[in-house]
Amino acid sequence: MLQIHLLDINDNAPVVSGSYNIFVQEEEGNVSVTIQAHDNDEPGTNNSRLLFSLLPGPYNHNFSLDPDTGLLRNLGPLDREAIDPALGGRIVLTVLVSDCGEPVLSTEVNVTITVEDINDNLPIFNQSSYNFTVKEEDPGTCSLGQEIGVVKAWDADQTEVNNRISFSLSGSGANYFMIRGLVLGAGWAEGYLRLPPDVSLDYETQPVFNLTVSAENPDPQGSETIVDVHVNVKDVNDNPPTLDVASLRGIRVAENGSQHGQVAVVVASDVDTSTQLEIQLVNILCTKAGVDVGSLCWGWFSVVANGSVYINQSKAIDYEACDLVTLVVRACDLATDPGFQAYSNNGSLLITIEDINDNAPYFLPEDKTFGMPGLAGPPDIINSCSQARDDDSGNNGLILFSILRVDFISKDGATIPFQGIFWISNSSEADVFTGSIQPVTSLDSTLQGTYQVTVQARDTPSVGPSLEANTTLNLFTVDQSYRSRLQFSIPKAEVGANRQAINEALTQATRTTVYIVDIQDIDSAARARAHSYLDAYFVFPNGSALTLDELSVMIRNDQDSLMQLLQLGLVVLGSQESQESDLSNQLISVIIGLGVALLLVLVIMTTAFMCVRKSYNRKLRAMKAAKEARKTAAGVMPSAPAIPGTNMYNNERANPMLNLSNKDLGLEYLSSSNDLDCVSINSLDDNSVDVEKNSEEVKEYRPPHTPPEPDPEPLSVVLSRQQAGASGQLEGPSYTNAGLDTTDL
Repeated sequence: MLQIHLLDINDNAPVVSGSYNIFVQEEEGNVSVTIQAHDNDEPGTNNSRLLFSLLPGPYNHNFSLDPDTGLLRNLGPLDREAIDPALGGRIVLTVLVSDCGEPVLSTEVNVTITVEDINDNLPIFNQSSYNFTVKEEDPGTCSLGQEIGVVKAWDADQTEVNNRISFSLSGSGANYFMIRGLVLGAGWAEGYLRLPPDVSLDYETQPVFNLTVSAENPDPQGSETIVDVHVNVKDVNDNPPTLDVASLRGIRVAENGSQHGQVAVVVASDVDTSTQLEIQLVNILCTKAGVDVGSLCWGWFSVVANGSVYINQSKAIDYEACDLVTLVVRACDLATDPGFQAYSNNGSLLITIEDINDNAPYFLPEDKTFGMPGLAGPPDIINSCSQARDDDSGNNGLILFSILRVDFISKDGATIPFQGIFWISNSSEADVFTGSIQPVTSLDSTLQGTYQVTVQARDTPSVGPSLEANTTLNLFTVDQSYRSRLQFSIPKAEVGANRQAINEALTQATRTTVYIVDIQDIDSAARARAHSYLDAYFVFPNGSALTLDELSVMIRNDQDSLMQLLQLGLVVLGSQESQESDLSNQLISVIIGLGVALLLVLVIMTTAFMCVRKSYNRKLRAMKAAKEARKTAAGVMPSAPAIPGTNMYNNERANPMLNLSNKDLGLEYLSSSNDLDCVSINSLDDNSVDVEKNSEEVKEYRPPHTPPEPDPEPLSVVLSRQQAGASGQLEGPSYTNAGLDTTDL
């Protein structure tokens, strides 16, 4: 059989199926298309194997083509504005499809990609900023419809709908202007800046307008570009000058010739461009501690036309006479146009006079004499306080106290020097300095006389030598036993707040100098009516002091002071602890007394019981003997034991009283003292033989086994009554309005 094999030759060119027109949006759109082609040559051979490639073109660099599959893709976002505007956004790519046979056969196909425009470009101004100038008109006139300047912008988008531009105006003073846009074509537009017909500009009100012009797309996202527009207004001299606030800041000048020459410069300004300014002195104010001292400082300073401030009289400047000088000044524009205000508002330059240490300290008069405790107790600070002032300020007026000398003047006139017996503490309030003298150790109470203490007050200047002053204080010794305690129904804080009023009331009542040592709250566990206490000494000018009893009498004798103290919360004079201790001692004494009384009662009752028992036994024995004598004949003894309580002397019947059997009559009672208690109540008295009489007497006698007398009241009840009685004695009459215990007073 003959077989003929036909060999394929590359006689068929590739065939491309379909046409390729693609539409994508710029920036966001992607191209992804596969070129469809086939070759009719023998499959599986080079004659039918296809290869894809792009022919050279201006936009090939934006795309890639798979040579085997024919897949066409864009390499990045496509930009409509990067395409020649004449192409209308169309990119034409030529794809070459060729086989691998010999000879190579190929076919070309065009792929048209239309890139649709979006509004992705903002308008751009042709300048980075604009400066325009407009002249300020005379007052009362205006510029009607005056054109100020033109701004220009361009939008790169290629479609009219996306490159349309509109202008808007904003910024300081934008309401004085208006802008009108004009479309020029090809994305260009102009904005005309004008003054409205009814608006005039004033250089003094606002010499420069900083405006912002916006070029906007009609895009819903509101994209816009802005540019600064400066409108300068030409000036005329129609405004008054102003004083520079910074140049009016207060200055400091030292007193007593410490400074000379220029000390400050007052500066003025005018918004007008052509000015001639000078500074004028209007007034001078002199004050000391906020009080006007008249014209004392008028010649100290001067002000010249250029604003310089000079010291005229350096030696005359005195801090103690005037500590603040106020120069009232104003500015004048000599070039102001007629009809306008030429003067500025008045300004004040404050010149604070600084103190130098040119004043020595001086002591304040002191009419209070205090003492200090002796050996009776610890050294409470009850002493004479020296107070001093210094008219200087700061460190120049800061005073430190020291003790220079201590002499003891006895009552006989002898002088004894002491060293190291006192020390002095320093304190201050406002501008008054106080030196409080305190003993180093307890003073000798046997010394009778006066301590003369020489105190020095010395200032502490930062620069230069210090100045000083001396004074002598007379101190008296006051024993701590004169310390009096006043208790109040209000807390410590309120007592402290009322301290001055309490002091005044006590001073009025006692005519002494009251020195308050301490104010404290009373412990809540020990609190009764009082919540706080005040310890004080009441000292006379000769050094003697009031005792608590004397104080109580004097307060009760002065009804006005008493009522005032009651209103201030006074409830007790004296120590609450001592009163509670006395009450406790009284209660303990009552309890001990009741215990002793109870013990005596028990002893007496026991003794009486024993005596009654012995008498009863003795009577029983006598009664039995008498009965035996009456029932038995003289010299004849009964043949059988007698039965007590009966006339039976045999064994026929039992004793009905003792409930004994007839075989055991229980006569053993004669040999036992305990059995005597069981004898019949019909027994006879030991001193009588009359059975009936003795029987009646025995019936009236109460045997020891009768119920006991009722017990005395319990001890707690007795204590309660004793306490009630004691309480009634302790309380006594009281002031019902204020709660003051007059017994305590």
